[in-house]
Amino acid sequence: MLDIQIENCQENLCIDLEHDSGYDADWLSVPVHLEVDEKLGNTVLVFNGSADMEDVEGLDVCYIDVDENYPWNLSPGQQKAYELLLPLQQGSTYALTTIKKLARAMELEVIRAAYKRLENLQSLGAISGLNV
Repeated sequence: MLDIQIENCQENLCIDLEHDSGYDADWLSVPVHLEVDEKLGNTVLVFNGSADMEDVEGLDVCYIDVDENYPWNLSPGQQKAYELLLPLQQGSTYALTTIKKLARAMELEVIRAAYKRLENLQSLGAISGLNV
């Protein structure tokens, strides 16, 4: 029997979508894509929190856990996101941010690019809890 093993490595991820240039301006201007970006941008990321915000109606919440000792290489975009997320977990007893604010902190105009960085970090095992 042939066993196929797939590893989560940078070659298997869409790294180009972690940057604004990975998205065509015409494609992004389509109303449905604007709605998705708005929804993604308003997603609340909770660090060191309990599930007490799950009952807030109309609020998408992700309880993020950052691997403080992640040993493997990250793309430059992933590294920037990881370096922003790690202090939120380490330096506070409870922290909140949104994907939109995280995108601004990474100097990204396209919210999906910030989300893709988070998605790839989770795929690599550097974070967990992203469930949008």
